[in-house]
Amino acid sequence: MASPGNSLKNIIIISIIIIICLIVVTASFRDADFIKGFKTKTLDIFKPLQEKIFIAFQPLIKAINNIKNFFGLSQKLKQLEQDKAKLLQDYSENINLKIENNSLRELLNIKQRKNYKTVAAKVIGYNEGEWESEVTLNAGKNNGVVEGMGVINEKGFIGIVTLSASNSCKVRLLNDSQMSIGARLLSSRSIGMVEGSYSKKIFLNYIPKEDLIYTGDIIMTSEFGKYIPPEILIGIVKKVSISESNPFKTIEIEPFVNFKLIENVLVVLEW
Repeated sequence: MASPGNSLKNIIIISIIIIICLIVVTASFRDADFIKGFKTKTLDIFKPLQEKIFIAFQPLIKAINNIKNFFGLSQKLKQLEQDKAKLLQDYSENINLKIENNSLRELLNIKQRKNYKTVAAKVIGYNEGEWESEVTLNAGKNNGVVEGMGVINEKGFIGIVTLSASNSCKVRLLNDSQMSIGARLLSSRSIGMVEGSYSKKIFLNYIPKEDLIYTGDIIMTSEFGKYIPPEILIGIVKKVSISESNPFKTIEIEPFVNFKLIENVLVVLEW
């Protein structure tokens, strides 16, 4: 008579053999009709349970997916921001280069039209206060720039060099309260002095009351400056005022140059 231990051992062996045979048969006939039928029946049987499990776990699955998408979206947004920054940088550089090239071409056209000896310079500093209005240029004595020289750009007259170092210089702008240069009206050819003010307004002074002055008339530099060529555009007549106590008219000028947007200039060395 077999012992209980041997009987259990035999049952385990037989079970293993049966499982192996089932695996072999399933693998051999996995595409057989009866196997497909069995799978179909199994699928139908477990469908309600599977559906309930899917519905029950769907919120959790969506939450997990949303978390994954959130972190993925954050990374995508970061990449888009980097791409946007790069595009804006490229656009800005291209626009600045275009503006600079156009400005330099216009400056060169000025140089070609007039027989001026000039040196090109770039604004590297801007200083505006109640007592002063000036820019710093990246050209100085090493480039032939000395005090008193006129500075112009494609729009017109900008100012006068007041201090020159080896490789840089200070330029007093037209709207500086200490600025004063000779100027001429285009229509009447009357000569006066263009002067700045503490309010940063620019005036044409010492024009007699009897002279006819028209709003919009053009004002240019006169021919009496050592380093300032004549007929450089300054601005137009914006407003004319008359006072009984003043023998001269007070003429406010609207300059052609926007002093806060100056970039490339020419310093007139000779004319």
